[in-house]
Amino acid sequence: MEKVRDLLKREQFVEKSVSAIQLNTYIALWDKVSFLSKEERSQAGKMFVPVRSSDFLTQQMYLAAGLLEVGVEKGDFIGVFSENSLRYAVEIYAILAIGAVFVPVYPSMTEEQVHMLLQFSETQYMFVGGLAQFQKSFPILNRIKSPLRRLFVNYQSDLKHNNILNYEELIELGKKSGRLREVVDRVKEINEGDTAVLIFTPGTTGVPKGVLLSHGNIIAQKPVSKYFHLSSKDLRLSHLPYSHAFGLSADLFGSALVGTVVAISNTFDTEEIIRDIAEIQPTIMCSVPRLYEKLYIHILFEISRSSKIKKNLYTLALNVGRERYLRSSSGRHVSPVMRFVSLMLAFVYKKIRKSINMKNMRLLFSGGGPLPIEVAYFFGSIGLPILEGYGLTETAPIINVNRVDKNKPGTVGPPVDTVEEKISDEGEILIKGPMVFIGYYKNQQIHEEEDVFTPDGFFKTGDIGRFDEDGCLIITGRLKDLIITSSGKNIAPLPIEKKFESDQFIETFCVVGDGRKYLSALVVPDFQVLKEYARLHNIKYSDERDLVKNPEINRFYRERIDRISNILAPYEQIKKFTLLPDSFSVENGELSTTFKFKRHYIQAKYRNVIDCMYPESNIIS
Repeated sequence: MEKVRDLLKREQFVEKSVSAIQLNTYIALWDKVSFLSKEERSQAGKMFVPVRSSDFLTQQMYLAAGLLEVGVEKGDFIGVFSENSLRYAVEIYAILAIGAVFVPVYPSMTEEQVHMLLQFSETQYMFVGGLAQFQKSFPILNRIKSPLRRLFVNYQSDLKHNNILNYEELIELGKKSGRLREVVDRVKEINEGDTAVLIFTPGTTGVPKGVLLSHGNIIAQKPVSKYFHLSSKDLRLSHLPYSHAFGLSADLFGSALVGTVVAISNTFDTEEIIRDIAEIQPTIMCSVPRLYEKLYIHILFEISRSSKIKKNLYTLALNVGRERYLRSSSGRHVSPVMRFVSLMLAFVYKKIRKSINMKNMRLLFSGGGPLPIEVAYFFGSIGLPILEGYGLTETAPIINVNRVDKNKPGTVGPPVDTVEEKISDEGEILIKGPMVFIGYYKNQQIHEEEDVFTPDGFFKTGDIGRFDEDGCLIITGRLKDLIITSSGKNIAPLPIEKKFESDQFIETFCVVGDGRKYLSALVVPDFQVLKEYARLHNIKYSDERDLVKNPEINRFYRERIDRISNILAPYEQIKKFTLLPDSFSVENGELSTTFKFKRHYIQAKYRNVIDCMYPESNIIS
């Protein structure tokens, strides 16, 4: 450690790369705790343990030297096939420090999917996080004409293989190599235009596209942190996968800008995330709408089980809080009477925040999809306004975000200072700025239906939107997701789906109806809540499959769906629905790795189910 410190303490890197910024930050915080990790010596643990900047940088520098020693060159692609972990973070920064390119591989991908990604990208080296990832990677390494030359294993393994090294062996190789000075020199050579990340995102044709992001693209996110006064005193829960642009850039890279302490969670399970929040009491969290929806539903469910007096008190507090938040967030006057009543009810809001372990939370961010307006109002009412933003993998990712002093629910806020944004005649959101990606790997856009840039250089996001009177962007749908009914009506399904997913009994709501006379839906119940309902109403069932077929349950859902459907425009109303026994997931194929519906796949997988919701005469082939 002293050898690394002696080398680094003399350096002040010119901040023209992610690596230079990260090293400057953690060198300045050398003796401070900068990470909390659920692993100790490669073993997964149940509790978070503190990790100092000095420990992190020492591992990073020796790992980088080890990569040089095994032959990694500048510009080489290095995959990381793992769930989030401290070692994953170390590997990312070690890869970038030597001018190589980080290629995230989603942790639940199948062997064939991993092979295709590695083969297409010509990735020769890959870190694997756990046994599940190793079992899919080892056969690829042994294939004839395999793209892989080396595997690096994060966990302790007794397997002896000429082309496999475990994490400790690679660090030991780095210690013996004498190449620490070369790592420092490599960092100094990296420029803003050099490629940092190759991240794959679902293409419009169903073929994943490799998005090339430069160091400059990622550095262009710096203005975002200044809006929120982030500092090394903040504690961020990082649970979004580093295989996503949002988790990678906002959580990992964003924290390195100012030294925010990062608690790395290795799960995306809601219950485990709630336990992690309880343990560390973070001040900042980035997440996707679904987590906030589940917390919202959980609180409402608990309130519904309270005594009548408590229920009335909570209802009053939430209604007052909602009205106050509505007024303050829209810039309207909040009367002294409302302020006084809110003050008198402050103990209720505090109790609700404590029930979800968010007593220290000061910033909640949401991205990756639209946040239901009722969820936004609810969190605002209890004094935890969620700041919704917008971005794409191709923009590294954030291009719009609400501000603390100007947070408008239902919008994704104004553009970031360095973004030029406009709406095309077709309603498509177009952007230009330093965060816009280099291009697709191997120029994949030539295989798409059209170019992704306009003649004057604006990136075509594929999203439909408009600006409100305050210049805040409202996302109304996605061009490729539009449902066109048999009568020719163009309908954006996303806003409709989000209205239904706010219902505590609904986990997933997928609208279908392309080429049909009316809209229908595939509905996955929230089985935890539904089973409690079945118990209270003495409804017998053997399993989830039996439960969704129960006539009484279907009548119950019909009533709930009709209640929401009746406030929609006639052409947006859900005429029929089918309850499904299995959740949509990345593993099952219904969701992309960014948790969006893969509508073409869903249409094919549930073709027979969908057809049953339409008489033969209503189907247009």
